[in-house]
Parts: sequence; C-alpha cells; structure tokens
Amino acid sequence: MASSSGKVILPLLLLSLSPVTRAQEKELPVAVVDSGSKVVDELVAGLVSHRPAPWPTGVDGPPSESEWAPAFSGRYATEEVKMAIIQLQKLGPSAFPHLLKHLDDDRYSYSDEPLISGVNGGGWMNHSVGEAVYLVLTNDLSWVGGYKIRDGADGKSVMPLTIGDFIDTRGGLEAWVETVKDRSRIEVFTEFIEWCVAEEKKRGFASNEEEERVLSNCRKKLEKIEEGSGKE
Repeated sequence: MASSSGKVILPLLLLSLSPVTRAQEKELPVAVVDSGSKVVDELVAGLVSHRPAPWPTGVDGPPSESEWAPAFSGRYATEEVKMAIIQLQKLGPSAFPHLLKHLDDDRYSYSDEPLISGVNGGGWMNHSVGEAVYLVLTNDLSWVGGYKIRDGADGKSVMPLTIGDFIDTRGGLEAWVETVKDRSRIEVFTEFIEWCVAEEKKRGFASNEEEERVLSNCRKKLEKIEEGSGKE
C-alpha cells in the first residue's frame, strides 16, 4: 500500500521491551521508500529493528555475559533483521539499484563493535537501516587485509584498503552499481578482492611474513565469496 508521501506501508512485527510484556506482539505499519521493487522494499522494512539499541554509540559496550552481547557474527540484531540481511544478499547485484533508494533511512537496525564494522575507534556502534543497506551492497566486505595499519616497502605507514576505496575508483557508488547490476555476486566481489591484492602488491611489504599474512587474509575472503558468503 502506497502513501501520499511516496512511501510503501508494510507490516512489521513489534515486540515490547518491557520485561512483563516482552512476549506480547503488536502489528504496526512500517513505511519505506518505494524503490520500484516490492520484494526489496518488503525486505528493507525487515531491517527496521523492533527493538531499540541497547547501548549508546561510543560507550565501551556491554559485558560478554550480558543479554545485550553481540549474537550475530559479532552483531546484535533481531531475528527479523538477520534474515532481512541474508535475504537481501541473496538477491544479488540486480537488487542494487533499488537498494540505493534506501541508503538515507536513518532508523535503527543493528549494533556491533568497531572491529567488526571496520570502523576505527573504540566503543559500541549502532547502525541505521541505511548502513545495513550499504552492508548488503558491499557484501559485508569493508576491509579484507586483516590489519589496521602497516608499513609499506618504503617504510611509510599505509592504511587498509576498503571497498569504499575500490568503489571510488569506479566513479562512486551509483556509477559502480550501474556497471555491476547485471553481473553475479561472486564476479562482482571477486573483482574487489583481486583489486585489493594488486594494490597491496604495489605498496609492497616490510617483510615476506607480512606479505603472506595480508595476502592470505585476502585469499580467505575470496574463498568465502566463492562459498556464497563474504563473512568468515
């Protein structure tokens, strides 16, 4: 059902956070931008968490024994959000043009910690629906070298390559999506890993051991892509 604002109204199951009424269910409408794909829009609605962020962004985060501890590949997410991410990834690059329409959705989706999300800094991170969409667009491949900083062959420090760097070399996100929308997921993200390997070799390494460590991490990511997942 479309609203006058151009958004599609979709149902989402909301659960109360109250300890007494947490098991109670209430169906409320969730509005998402009409991207031109009903399938994509229904799944994006599932990225809107029915449970608020348990911890503010930037704090140290919950203890590992806490009920708020990350539970999805190091992420804290509801079952609906987990499944929406998985199903959107399965749609592949053909869904990317529609996903672009949802990048500005700032509603809360899931949480994790910087080591997982690939963001430098300390503390807990809360992520929006738009950020979850970007995660899908990039196959959850933020950085693949397995380091935060290292020395190149010339002794100068280098930062890890990211998929954002790669996309910039392709003219930006929209231009990249246009070029990959008719290709397979494996082909698209294998190209990114191969680019990383080539760029890392151009930078050079401080030692043979470091070269093997970095390139081995790239190979492991490539294997995961071929197996059908970008995550280890």
